Amino acid sequence: MYRQYDSVDVIVIGSGFAGLAAAIVAAQAGCSVRVLEKRDFCGGNSWISGGALAAVDSAMQDRYGIADSTKLMFEDMMRAGRCNNPELVQLVCEHSYDVLQWLRKDFGVKFMPRLEQLGGHSVPRCHNIEDIQGRNIINPMLEMARDLGVQIHMESVMEALIQCDDGAVIGVELRNPEGAQQLFAQQSVILASGGFSDEAAGANALRTSLNDSTSEILHIAEQAGAELVDMEHLQMLPCASPDEEGRGVAPVFASYVIFPYGLMINPETGQRFVNEWTDRKTRADKMLALSACPIGITDQQALDIVGDMIYDHMDEKVTRRFDSLEALAAFHQLPYDVLKETVTTYNDYVARGCDDDFAKPIPVKAKPLKAPFYSVRLWPKAHSTMGGVRINAQAQVMTPLGNPIPRLYAAGEVTGGVHGMSRLGCCAITECLVFGRIAGEQSSVLNPTAETIS
Repeated sequence: MYRQYDSVDVIVIGSGFAGLAAAIVAAQAGCSVRVLEKRDFCGGNSWISGGALAAVDSAMQDRYGIADSTKLMFEDMMRAGRCNNPELVQLVCEHSYDVLQWLRKDFGVKFMPRLEQLGGHSVPRCHNIEDIQGRNIINPMLEMARDLGVQIHMESVMEALIQCDDGAVIGVELRNPEGAQQLFAQQSVILASGGFSDEAAGANALRTSLNDSTSEILHIAEQAGAELVDMEHLQMLPCASPDEEGRGVAPVFASYVIFPYGLMINPETGQRFVNEWTDRKTRADKMLALSACPIGITDQQALDIVGDMIYDHMDEKVTRRFDSLEALAAFHQLPYDVLKETVTTYNDYVARGCDDDFAKPIPVKAKPLKAPFYSVRLWPKAHSTMGGVRINAQAQVMTPLGNPIPRLYAAGEVTGGVHGMSRLGCCAITECLVFGRIAGEQSSVLNPTAETIS
C-alpha cells in the first residue's frame, strides 16, 4: 500500500506539442489530468521551434497541381531515416491530415495559404503557421488545456516511476519548490519530456535546442523496464549558422531561399559538394567533412519568390547582401574564378531544369542566379535526438522482450523508432501530435493494476 499524497487519472510529463496533445485528448475523454513541466515555462523546445508541419492535404495540394499521397510521404520518411519503424511511420503519414485539421478547426491555428517543399520531401507538403513560430501552436493548446481543467504544474521534476509488483506504473515521485512528493495515476502516466540533445551534443557544441534538454526521464524509464532504441543518432541541423546563437534566423532563410533556389559552396574549392535539397543527415554529414564552414548563396529573385515572410528571418550579421558575385567572393575569401564558373554551371542546370552534378530537384519557379546576391555561413548544429523509449502503435512503452509496460505511454522526441537516423523537416510536430493524441486516447481507458492505488 502506497501513501497517497495526491492522485489524478492521468499524469503527463512535459508540456510541448506531444504532452499537451495527450493531456487535451485525455481531458476530453473525461479524465482528470496533471501535466508536470520541469521548466518555469510551458512548451520547451516546442515553444522555440519553427512551427511548420508536414501533412498530406489532398484538397489543397490538388489546387496547386501537386500529386501527393500518404504512400509517398511514407517513402520519403523511410528513405531519410534508413532504419525507421515502418508501423510507426505509417501512422504518422495516415494521421498527418487529421492533426492538421485538428489545429485548424479546434485551436484556430492560422496557416499560410501556401505549401513548401523542404529537403528530402518529394513534393511540397509542409504547412507553415503564421510567423513560423511554434509558440503559435502551443499558446492555443495551453488555453484549451486549461479550459478543460488540465492542471499544469511548473518546476516539477519527475524523479522516479512508481510501479506495482507486476510492473504496472501507478504514479511518479517528483520534486517541486515545495519538496519531494508522490503523485498517483488512477489510469496512466504519459512520458512526453522531449529529447536530450544538450547531453548528446556535448558541453561546447553548437545547438538549436534549449540547454536543459537532458535524458533523465529516459534513464528513469529504462530503470522501470523500458527499452531504449536509436540512442546513437543525433540530428544535426544543416541550415544553421555559427554566426548566431541557438536557432536564430538562418534555418528559415536557408531552408526557404538558399537550399531550393541557391547553392552551397565549399569555401576551399569554390565548388558545390552536395545536393542542397536532400535530407538533413546527408547534407550535415557532407558539411561536417569540410574543414571550413560552407557558404550558402542565393539572390533577390529567390526572396521575391518566397515573399515578404522571409524578411522576418534575416539579420545583416548573418544574411549578408552583396551587389556582385565578386564582392561576395572577396568577403568570404572564395576563389572568384572558380565560384563564377560554379554559378554559371548551376545557372545552366536551372535553365534546363536538371542538375547533372548532384541530381538536386530544380523548383519550377527557380531562375538562374544573378545580382544582388545573399550569403550565409552555414554549419550544422545539434538539433534533436532520434532515440528514446521504444513504443508500439498504441504509444505503449515497450520492454526489451517486446511487452508493453502496463499503464505507461510515451509520445514525441522522448521516443525512438519513428525517424530512424534522420528526421525529415516539418515531420516533428506531425509526429508529436499524432502520437500525443494516441497516447491520450489509449491512456484514458481504465486499466486496473494488480494493486489498489489508495
